[in-house]
Amino acid sequence: MKPRAVIVGAGLGGCVLAHALLDSHEVVIIERGREADDRRFPVRDAGVPAGTDPHVGAGLGGTTQLWHNGLIEIDEEIFAAHWPFPKATLDGWYEQAFALLAGVEITPVRAAIAELRRKYFSLGVPEGLMQGLYYPRWPRNLWDSLALQGKVEVVQAEVVDFELDSSGSRVASLTLAEGGQRRQLEGDVFVLCAGGLGSPVLLQKLAARAALPALRHAGAHYEDHPMGFVGEVEVTVPLYRLWNYRVRGTDGNLRLPLVVKRAGLHISFQLRPAANYHRNSRRERVGSVLNELRRNPWNPLHYFKLLKHWDDILDILSFKFGIHLPTRHYTLLLCAQMPTSADLSVWSERDAASGAEVRVRRWVLPEDYLAQLQASVQDVLAWLAPVTQRFRAFSGWQGDLRSAAHHSGTARLSTDAAGGVCDVHGRVHGLSNLHVCDGSLIPASGIANTGLTIAALALRLGAHLRQSIPSASRAIP
Repeated sequence: MKPRAVIVGAGLGGCVLAHALLDSHEVVIIERGREADDRRFPVRDAGVPAGTDPHVGAGLGGTTQLWHNGLIEIDEEIFAAHWPFPKATLDGWYEQAFALLAGVEITPVRAAIAELRRKYFSLGVPEGLMQGLYYPRWPRNLWDSLALQGKVEVVQAEVVDFELDSSGSRVASLTLAEGGQRRQLEGDVFVLCAGGLGSPVLLQKLAARAALPALRHAGAHYEDHPMGFVGEVEVTVPLYRLWNYRVRGTDGNLRLPLVVKRAGLHISFQLRPAANYHRNSRRERVGSVLNELRRNPWNPLHYFKLLKHWDDILDILSFKFGIHLPTRHYTLLLCAQMPTSADLSVWSERDAASGAEVRVRRWVLPEDYLAQLQASVQDVLAWLAPVTQRFRAFSGWQGDLRSAAHHSGTARLSTDAAGGVCDVHGRVHGLSNLHVCDGSLIPASGIANTGLTIAALALRLGAHLRQSIPSASRAIP
């Protein structure tokens, strides 16, 4: 018989890992949410409010039901500074993950990145670090695109506890809560894919049963990308032609964020074509009404809202139809790497009024870090000076920074238990059959969206788990 793999969470990491294990394992996915935005399981902000709503996803497909996932590799420099292995270790998995998430090979996209850089330079933008961010034309719910329905067993339940075997070195079963009842679910290998805010809370429950040094890091070292519009720029060259750059031979578009470095941190800026310059109603939610349209395209109210968002209309015309309306005016959108802390940032507690368990997120943006972000705006303006005619900063933009919903680091990879929760394959230090496979693994992401890296880690873990099956078990149909 095939060994049983129990995956907790049906988001990006859980779906890709299930896909990778279908031929070698009996796959069971435990998913507590019933829809993408499941308010039964709230996240309470104890620090800076998220702003982006929702910033977590549930249900089959997780956040891939909510967001149009941009695909970008984490920079090699970030790997060298923060990861327990070099980027080369993931390069082959990045290629496989890209094909899985985009439906095209990564090679023509990498060539397009180089071509687009040359086009920017030919217009007078000075050379510098620009990372390619590729958007497939249409978003994908991975549960559907990987056709997992009927191929894996789905259990709608909440994991509330762990049972260890007599040796204390293996997980024997998970305790599930379903409709007021509890039961045990046994397995051979267990993988937490509950996300950067979910997996650390489960690991904290495990810590009550297993005094493992690695579990002291669960919920610490948290990273999320602050995002926000910082000002308006008027340029002297037609950069609008390069926004949502169509990649030949693919069904997608490319953007090149401008990246500056400060105090060891990467800070990116996108020049987003703007319809209105010096507009008064500039305080737009990151993603704006487009995300509401993606989630509920049949609601006519969203289309009326769109008429008030001319910048989004420009984005739709260029992204979907390749139409670039001339403009010299751009909004400057910041997305920044943030410093992490060993302090606890994610945990759970009981709500005093309802008695329900809630996850708590303490997102902190220190004053000295905000000062670095302010200085980075001047850095990018100095970089763009050869093509810039005018700039106006938005007053109070730092107070408008919002979560990019890239929750990571809270069960991070490390060479040993002194530095993090999991080893280089995502296995929890001290337990032989418990792994983590979601954004919580990522020690640092620079300015990159985490989706492509999560998928690459999931494919790598899937290969590792297949190779770990005893040869006798592989021979049994």
